[in-house]
Amino acid sequence: MRATPSTARPPDPSDAGARPARHGRSTQGPWTGRWGPYRSWKRHLRTFSSLTAASQIEAALSFGTTVTLVRLAGSTKAGEVLLVQSMASIWFLLWDPRLEDAQQRYVPMEQRRGVGHGTRLYRRLVALDVLAGLLTTVVGVGAALGAAALGWVPVERLWLLVPAVLAAGAATPSGSASAGFAIAERLSLLGALRVALAAVGCLVTLAALLTSGTAGYLVATLISGLVSTVVLMAVACRQVRRTCGPPAAGPVTMPPGLVPFLVKSSAAGSVSLASDSGVSLLAGLLGGPTLVTYLKVVNAPGRLFGSFLNPVASQLYPRLARAGAQGRREAVLRDAVRCSTLAGGIGLVAVTAGVCLLHPLIGVVYGPEYTTVSAAAVVILAAAALRGAVVWSKVLPPALGFPGIRLVFLTVEGVGQLAMLAGVTQVCATTSCRTLVWAWGLLGLVALSTAAWFVVLWHLTRPTSGLSAATGPGTVSYGAVPGPAGAAGKATGTFRNILRNRR
Repeated sequence: MRATPSTARPPDPSDAGARPARHGRSTQGPWTGRWGPYRSWKRHLRTFSSLTAASQIEAALSFGTTVTLVRLAGSTKAGEVLLVQSMASIWFLLWDPRLEDAQQRYVPMEQRRGVGHGTRLYRRLVALDVLAGLLTTVVGVGAALGAAALGWVPVERLWLLVPAVLAAGAATPSGSASAGFAIAERLSLLGALRVALAAVGCLVTLAALLTSGTAGYLVATLISGLVSTVVLMAVACRQVRRTCGPPAAGPVTMPPGLVPFLVKSSAAGSVSLASDSGVSLLAGLLGGPTLVTYLKVVNAPGRLFGSFLNPVASQLYPRLARAGAQGRREAVLRDAVRCSTLAGGIGLVAVTAGVCLLHPLIGVVYGPEYTTVSAAAVVILAAAALRGAVVWSKVLPPALGFPGIRLVFLTVEGVGQLAMLAGVTQVCATTSCRTLVWAWGLLGLVALSTAAWFVVLWHLTRPTSGLSAATGPGTVSYGAVPGPAGAAGKATGTFRNILRNRR
């Protein structure tokens, strides 16, 4: 339906670069008029459903695979597998540059220079990501072989560690593939592909576990991970080319501010992932494989709950970035409070259900010997619910131009978890006691972090915080253009423009 002058939406400066133009052509038309907001919400709902379904199915398949591994291999052998996977993850945490955040921010900015410029930059960053992953894998395998030759790693563990390192290296470029789908605004396709690849990978790894044991399980993980990365990367490159056009001719020039942004985003990503892998690694070194298995069991319900809420942060990013750039502090505070209220209510329901159901479920799924840790699983689920109440904390600081705040929080939480685990292993004698005490300590740490995040929210949204249209993130962000164009550039962060702020 054609919009009349009285109903047409006025031009919004933040629309610049909001929806990628295919080969430089404008795509504003389909989103204007009386039915534009309805079509936008319908599209965003489809994307959110696809991403949420993919996250839940991946988490459920991972949960099922871990259950099968523990039941078939036993707690000791399963702990060895989980330990070598954590060691491989820690290795790649140290050296993986994680270019996906930089790709999602700077490729759309580069595309504004002309047709194909964004494709050219994206391919260069993908090549750098693949090269970094290859070099890290080669050095990691060499380090594992050298440690075994020196007697630091037993030969039995070496046969598990090498395929674990290769599997982690094969999955390294998958972040760049996800960034390509986000740039092309084809996240619903990404969700469908992730579901299909996760299902195939689960079947392959379980078949290998049944026929070849833990070593075959890790080899199958390597093969399925490599296939998934190749498929996602090929489709992502094709989608970016369709959106931005063929790569422009000429040398690739790195946008200004790319390196500082990359350093901060890479550090935040490393610390975020290290808090999990580091706990598993330290648990294996101080408490043995059995403690690693117990922690994996009690963390599973909280992981499922967290994977359900993760897409909310992706949808909040562009809303908070746009409101911050326009100086609308009350809009930032309103969205964060509404998100906390909704997520807090869902978390309360999840914890109530967990109190009633987790004890029998753990016995049915893992076996009667693991019911002793059901109380710890409930406590960690409560910690996940508290963390979910501030799910906006993942995107609020970078959206408002303060990316260092999240890095500080993640560092303090990670160090606190590791120190707490080290103390627990020295004080408690049994594995069940260590697991329960660590769970209560984690709940206390998350409670303090949640309270601190609300203090940060108040500080960033108060009238004297300096958050205004003149000093918003669009004018101070790395590589952004001053004024409205910079505000639009800031809105091109992780999973940008999934949810448009339609007025």
